[in-house]
Amino acid sequence: MTDTESMRAISQDTYGAPDVLQETLLPKPAPGVSEILVAVHASGVNPTDWGNRAQSATIARLPLVLGWDVSGVVEAVGVGVTLFKPGDEVFGMLPYPGGVGSHAEYVTGPARVFTHKPAGIDHVQAGALPLAALTAYQALVDTAGVRAGQRVLIHAAAGGVGHLAVQIAKDRGAYVIGTASAAKHDFLRSLGADEVIDYHSVDFTEVLSDIDVVLDPVSRDSAARARSVAVLRPGGTLVSILPVPVDAGELAAIAERGIRYESLLVEADQAGMQAIAALVETGALRAHVEATFPLAEAAKAHMLGETGRTTGKIVLTVRDSKAHVASQLLHDVFVLGDTAIVDRVVRPDSYIQHNPLAPDGADALKYFSGAMRQQFPQAAFEPRRIITDGDLVLLHSRYVMVPGTEGLAVFDLFRFQDGKIAEHWDVIQEVPATTASGNDMFATLSEPRTDAVGQRWFTAYHKELVTAFVDQLLVRKDLTAIDAYVGADYHEHSPNISDGAAGLKADLGSYFDKFPQSSVTPKRVIAEGDLVAVHSHYVDTPGERGRSVIDLFRVRDARIVEHWSSEQAVPETAANDNTMF
Repeated sequence: MTDTESMRAISQDTYGAPDVLQETLLPKPAPGVSEILVAVHASGVNPTDWGNRAQSATIARLPLVLGWDVSGVVEAVGVGVTLFKPGDEVFGMLPYPGGVGSHAEYVTGPARVFTHKPAGIDHVQAGALPLAALTAYQALVDTAGVRAGQRVLIHAAAGGVGHLAVQIAKDRGAYVIGTASAAKHDFLRSLGADEVIDYHSVDFTEVLSDIDVVLDPVSRDSAARARSVAVLRPGGTLVSILPVPVDAGELAAIAERGIRYESLLVEADQAGMQAIAALVETGALRAHVEATFPLAEAAKAHMLGETGRTTGKIVLTVRDSKAHVASQLLHDVFVLGDTAIVDRVVRPDSYIQHNPLAPDGADALKYFSGAMRQQFPQAAFEPRRIITDGDLVLLHSRYVMVPGTEGLAVFDLFRFQDGKIAEHWDVIQEVPATTASGNDMFATLSEPRTDAVGQRWFTAYHKELVTAFVDQLLVRKDLTAIDAYVGADYHEHSPNISDGAAGLKADLGSYFDKFPQSSVTPKRVIAEGDLVAVHSHYVDTPGERGRSVIDLFRVRDARIVEHWSSEQAVPETAANDNTMF
C-alpha cells in the first residue's frame, strides 16, 4: 500500500482480453454494519472471473474489481460483529455475484460468509477453496444428497470444481467416476477416483449406466446435457453448475425419464464453509494449486486459466506474510535443497547470522544449507507454531535429519527489514527418547488443542503477563510467581521438568538451590495472541558461557497453561562474530 487510506487493486474499465486488467490504487474500504474488513493474503481465480472480465456475464458494472475467493486476516470489524476479532485468520466467498472485489489488498464482506481458516493450511491453499469448494459441496451434498454406495459421475474432474468434488464425493462414501484427459488420470486416482475416463478417446455413454448423480460443469446445450441424462438411472440427479437457459420442453423430457435436473448458482454460505473447513482439518479435502501469481500479474493468471488445460486452481498471492516467507525459506533450503528463495527473501548485503555454525551473509546461508542438505538428504521439517510480532517471526519446529530418529526441537527467530529477512537467531535441542513429564516436546495439550495462534486481541496483555512472570520467577527467583501466574491444568514440554504447577515449583526450587548464583537475562519477547516466547541467556554459574534458551508459553484466561522450550549451549567459538543473542 502507498498509504493508510489507499490500496492496490486489479481493476478494469472495459470488457475484453486479459490486458484490460490494470493495477491501480483505490480507496481502502471500511466495514459496514455486520461486515468485516479483511486484509487479503490470497484469492483464487475462477472461470467466472475471466468470464466477467470478457463480457457482462453475471455482474454488470464498470469499473470492476473481480474476485470472490478470500483468505486473509481480519483488519477491522463493523458494528454488531461478534464472530471475529482483528487478527483472526479467515476464509470465505463473497456473496455471488454482487459481492465481488477480492483481487485487492483489502475487501469488506458480511461477517457470516466467512469462517476461521484451518490452521493446517496456508493462505494460498485456503484462497483456492471457497467458490469452487462451495460449488462442489452445494451441488453434491446440499442438492444431490450424495450418500455412501452411490455412483457419481463428475465431468471435468481435474478442474477447479471437479477435483474438489471428487474428494467430497469420496468422503461421502460414493463410487466416483471422473472424466478428464489421459494425462490427468493419475492425479485423479491420487484423489481417490475409482474410475477415470479419457473423454478424448472414450464415449462415456457407451461404458456407463445406472449413475446416481452427475455433476456437470461443461454442458452448454441440450445435446451435451442429453449425454449425461442417458447414463443416469431413473431417480438419478443431474446438477449443472453453468448458468445457461434450459427450455421447458427439455426439462419436461428429462422429467419424463424420472430424472431430476437442477441448475446451481453458488451461494455464499457460512455453514458450507464450516463444513469445508472440517473436511480440510480431517485431511479429506485439499486444493491442488496449479500456479500462483502475484496480484500485479492477474492478467497472466487469466491467460493461463483461459487455456482450459490447468489442473486444479490458480491463485493470486496478494501479500506474502512474514510467517509464510520464513517458513517457506526453511522448507526450501533445508528440505528441498532449493536456495533460489534466498535471493528473493534475504537481504543480500547485510544478513546477520547468530547460529554459531553459520557465517554472516546470504551467500553463506546458501552454502551452509546446501552442505546440510547434502549431509542429510532425507531431512524433514515440520513447523508447529508460528508467531509474528512486528518485524519478528518465531517458528517452533521439529527437524528430523535422519528418518527414524527423534529429531531436533528448533526455534528459529527472524527479523525482517524492508520486507526481507535481515537477521536470524535459533536455538536447537536434541529430542530425548523420554521426558520428565511424559509429554513430547511438540504436542498441544491445553484446550482447545490447536497449534494455531488464538486470542490475538489479548496479545499486549499476554506479553505483559509473561514478561512479569519471567522477571519474578526466573530473574528474581521468586517461586510464588507460580502460584500467581500458572494455571491448575499446566502442561510441561521441557524434557527436564515435571508436569503440573507443583512439578514446576519443585524442579525450579531444586535448580535454584543447586545453582544459587544462576542468572537469567531476557533478551527479547515475541508475542502473538495466546502464545508468548522469551529468548534469554541462562547462566548456571558466573563465568560460564551459559545457554541460549527460548521459552514458549501459552496463556489462557490470564493463566499460563502450557510451556515448550529448547536450549543450546553457547560455544567458545563461532563461524560469525555475533553472539547467540
